[in-house]
This record gives sequence, structure tokens and C-alpha cells, in this order.
Amino acid sequence: MSIRNIFWFCVCNLLLWCAAALIYFYIGGFWLDVSGVLFAFFSITGQLTLFMAGLLTLVLPWRIIGPRAAFWAAWVWGSFFAFFFALDIFIYTQYRFHISMAMLELFFGPAGREIFVLPASMYAMVAAGALLLSGVVFVLARLARKITWGKKAVCASAAVLVCCTLGYNGLHAWGKFMQVPSVLAQVSYLPWANPMSANRRLRKIGFEPKNEPYSLPKAGTLNYPLHPLDCAQGKRFNILLILVDSWRADSFSPEVMPNTYRRSRRALRFTAHLAGGNATEAGVFSLFYSLPHAYWNAFSGARIAPVFIRRLQEENYQLGIFSSARLNSPEFNSNIFSSIPDLRLGSKGVTKVERDRDLQQDFTAFIKTRDKTKPFFGFLFYDSPHGQIYPEDGEVFKPTAEEMNYLMLTKHTDPAPYMNNYKNSVYFIDGLLEQTFALLEKEGLAKDTIVILTGDHGQEINDTRNNFWGHNSNFSKWQTHVPMLVWWPEKDGKELAYRTTHYDVVPTLMSQALFCTNPPEDYAAGRSLFDDSPRPFVIISSYNKKAIREGDKLSVIDNYGYLENYDENYQKTETGVSPQAMAEALKVFSRFYK
Repeated sequence: MSIRNIFWFCVCNLLLWCAAALIYFYIGGFWLDVSGVLFAFFSITGQLTLFMAGLLTLVLPWRIIGPRAAFWAAWVWGSFFAFFFALDIFIYTQYRFHISMAMLELFFGPAGREIFVLPASMYAMVAAGALLLSGVVFVLARLARKITWGKKAVCASAAVLVCCTLGYNGLHAWGKFMQVPSVLAQVSYLPWANPMSANRRLRKIGFEPKNEPYSLPKAGTLNYPLHPLDCAQGKRFNILLILVDSWRADSFSPEVMPNTYRRSRRALRFTAHLAGGNATEAGVFSLFYSLPHAYWNAFSGARIAPVFIRRLQEENYQLGIFSSARLNSPEFNSNIFSSIPDLRLGSKGVTKVERDRDLQQDFTAFIKTRDKTKPFFGFLFYDSPHGQIYPEDGEVFKPTAEEMNYLMLTKHTDPAPYMNNYKNSVYFIDGLLEQTFALLEKEGLAKDTIVILTGDHGQEINDTRNNFWGHNSNFSKWQTHVPMLVWWPEKDGKELAYRTTHYDVVPTLMSQALFCTNPPEDYAAGRSLFDDSPRPFVIISSYNKKAIREGDKLSVIDNYGYLENYDENYQKTETGVSPQAMAEALKVFSRFYK
């Protein structure tokens, strides 16, 4: 394989990738105005030319060894790139984001197999697809060896590709400067896109953009809390915080959760509660810090625990942290629980059911052997609904689906069997929750323990018939609306229909259970759960997007600062949240930096 053959091999792969890239635009939506069509063409060719350059760089050194080595290197690396794009397209189809280091670390991390529960048939289909792609690339390599076009053709083709790359960056710079919707909306369709922007340079020479673009908050040194805590003495209740992974609001019903529903008559039931994220990382982070997920890296890097956890330790609470899934993937051990020595990182067992049961056993042992002279804080994090897993003899709702093979799911797939799987998993957790409440009563702790029961995020099961299964793919009510139940000693149970959020939990406990008099603004983005005044906005985060919710309106900002508007059913709308709500929400992202 000559150097010219290697170049043509890369061009053949580029053409294959360009054809496949149309899938991204089909999923994201085509913009058919002149600017949109031009940008789609130049972004596909220009962005993918960068990947072609990477393939060329990886293959060329093998030509030094010889033409045969170059051929086999081309086949191997070409197959790698083809599989990358196939995998990225699948991820984008399911979640509307691309392969990232964060997701790869999560998938290949210590808890990858616990988090991503995939059936054997799906692995078989992936293997078959990889072999097919490898065969296609092998054919391309054979064809490229037969191309005899000379230097003029190579130079002409290279010049065209350079022009496409320049056109892509130039169109984006113009579109961002002029705030052209069809340009800005499409920039995140392709993987790892980061085209040029000229706004800063143009400002230096006196030109101002048409409108100030939305941008991510500044980075800096953390200033958390804003002022030292001022806390008084008072009766210290035990505190038990219980999370059910992927617990959607409508699954809290007498049919699905008979035990918990019966006990909820004595609870404060917040029926309009929103999580702070549509995935575990953001949902749990917002619950403990009362801050948006944008602070994750800052707190993790500095290993600063939440003021709530630190205050519990200062008050000599016994801490019992019991999670079914591992607490080092995501790395909650680096932020939320970083100040806790000898942290229990996970539960024993092969399946989620086994690990949830192990959690229950360990919590029972903790309660029975605790130092009764000290108050305790318990954290229970059940995981089975995350994978729609339940015991073999726990099939209460039928018919069920044998497995959830995402490659076979479409927007036309009947969600009923998968919903029944989910209901069965929640029904199983209801039995464990009953054991928890019974344990508190048996040990005489019910009258002295605040119990908070909620979910880290919701779970969508093709509710909009747009092929969304699971979570972390959009900010609809099915992925963000979760139950919130609070059993508080000396407070009567009742239903409360005003808006509350995960950001309100810590301010409630800090002020009314730990008697801290600081205003919530010193350490939180929320307010007391018992404050029924309207919330001006709610920040909901995913791994790569932030949503500002005002009422039922959502404005979603991606990592490049571009904005789209939706309603709570995740249907696109022309208008989003008010400028006032947007401005106030963006301030939260930088409030706790010096």
C-alpha cells in the first residue's frame, strides 16, 4: 500500500462517515434554510476531515515498515474509527450526547457492569455489527490499493477538504456572531465538535455581536459556604435519607408500592417535586450540596464535603452510608462523602437484587449495634429500578419483557412490557422499605427520626413515543419528576402541591434539624421544603447540558452555550423561560467562586 493509496483509503472512509453522519442530523432535525443546509454540508465534511486526518496520522508511520504493514494497519485503524462512529451514533440516538471521557470512565469504571445492565443478545449484536464494519473497511482497503490517481488528484482533494474545514469554522464564527439559529442548533450534532468562534477577536477591533451569547460560568476558587455557619443547640433528631434510583413519580401508587403508600398517610407528600438532574451524578449531587452539577469538578478536585455532612460530623452524628451501587463510580467518595473515613463503597452481590438485599442487612446491623447515646444519620440508596431488575419470583405485573435490548427498541415499540418490568422492580423495593420502617418501629426510633424518601431522577419508558428509554436523554417530566415523602416527628401528614426541588432538602435540614441560622443563600441554591412561596426557577442538569425550568417551560443550554426551548413533555416551543429567570439561574453557577 503506497502513501497515495493510504490517502485514498482515508478519503473512502471519510465518505462512509459522511453518509453515516446524516443519521445525527436526522435525529437532531434538519434545518432547510440556506444557512442551515450550507452549515450541515460544511460541518459534516469539515468536522469529519479532522477525524480523517487522525486516521491518516495513525496509518502513515506503518508505511515505513512496508506496504503490507500499512495495509493491515489501515484495516485495523479504519475498523476502530468505524466502530467508534457506530457506537457514538447509538449513544446519540439514545441519549442525545456523544462519547465522552466522563461516560467512558463511568462505563469502564468499577461499577460499570452494575450501572449498564445489558443483555447477552445485545453484546452478540454489537459483536456481529463490529465484524460487519470490519469487513466493510477491509473492502475499502482493497479498493484503495487499486486507485491509481496521482499527485494532482491528491492535492486537489486535499485542497477541497481544507476548504470545507475552513468553511465549517467560518460559517460557525459568522453564525455565532449573528446568532443564526440554524447554525447554532446544529453545531453539537457531530462528535467532539468545537468550531472556531471570532466574537472575542471582533470585539477587540470594535465589532459587537448581534446578541450576547449564553456562556458557561466562570471557573475559580471555591468560596463555600459564603459565611461561616452559625448554629444553635436543640433536640437532635435522627435523620434517614432514602434514595430509590430511577424512581419516577407516577410509580408511587397503592398498586405498585402498597406498603409505602399506606405509610405515606403520616408523611408530608410533596407532589410537584423535581430532581436536580436527570441522571444519578447530578441528582445525588444536587440533593446533598443543594447546588447544580456544574460544581462537580470543583468540589471533587478540592474534596470539599457538603456543609450538611460536615455539620453532622461536628455534631457527633453516627454516619451509616449504605449504597447498593458503588460510591466510587460516580465518584461520590471524592465529593459528597470525602470527609467520611472507612466509607462503605458498595454492597456485596452479583445482581442489583442481591446488592439491595445486602444493603438492607447491613443497615439493620448498623441500627441494632449503634451507640444509642448519639444521634445517627443514615443514607440508603437502592438500585434495582435503575435496571428494571426484580427477583425471579417477583413478577407481579404482567406481561413483561424478557430483556431490554436497546438496539431493538424503536419509538414504535410497545412500552407496556418494559413498564411492567419497571413496576416489578419498584414493587420489590417497596418490600425493602417496609423492612426499614418496621425496623425503626421495633427499635423505638420512629418518633425520633426524620425520614426523607425520594429518587435521584426519573425514568422514561418511551412515554413520548420518541424512542427515549431510561434517563439522561432529556428533561421531560418523566425523567425529572420524582416522589418526595417526608416523615417528620411532631408534624402531621398531608399533601403539599406547591413546587419543591432537591435543592430544598439541605436548607430544610440545616435550619430545622441542625438549627443553623444562616440564610440558605450562604450555602445552597434552594430554600426550605416548608416554604410555599413560588420558586422562580429550577436548574436541572445532565452530563453535558443544563436546563433552566420556570413553571412548565424549559430552556436547555448545551456545553457550547447554545439554547433550545421545550415544554415539560419535551416538545419544542418558540419561547422559553423569562430573561429574568435565565439571568438569575446563570448567577447560581458562579455564586460560590471567589
